[in-house]
Amino acid sequence: MADPHTPYFEDVLAALGDNADRTESFSQYCNDDGEQMLAEIFVQLDDDRAKAAGHPHGLGLFWNQTVGWLWMRGTSDGRYSNEQPLVLALIATPAGIAAAVHALLTGRAAELPLHGEDAPAAAYPALQELIRATD
Repeated sequence: MADPHTPYFEDVLAALGDNADRTESFSQYCNDDGEQMLAEIFVQLDDDRAKAAGHPHGLGLFWNQTVGWLWMRGTSDGRYSNEQPLVLALIATPAGIAAAVHALLTGRAAELPLHGEDAPAAAYPALQELIRATD
């Protein structure tokens, strides 16, 4: 199974647009037989927008197929902590993620997590298969 989360990741980055500063991590972990067991994505949000929203050390997003999307505050030592749900959907639509990030970057973090919708299974079939394999 080759990179089942790549299309999803690219669609999310496209939906985030300039709100995504850079990607820190795009990882997958396989078992000894080479079967992918875990996919992870980490995105650092735009520092200037994060600071304007009251987060002086930045904001980050994390996703994997077992927990869905979380957001985290940056710390003064360059780490991220205080993970909180971003969207209540395991494979949230890219538009739903972008809406939640917009709330986060406009000082409305108290509105999170948003009640997002899961992307249609046909949109990311390999990712759906990976999730079923790790249930």
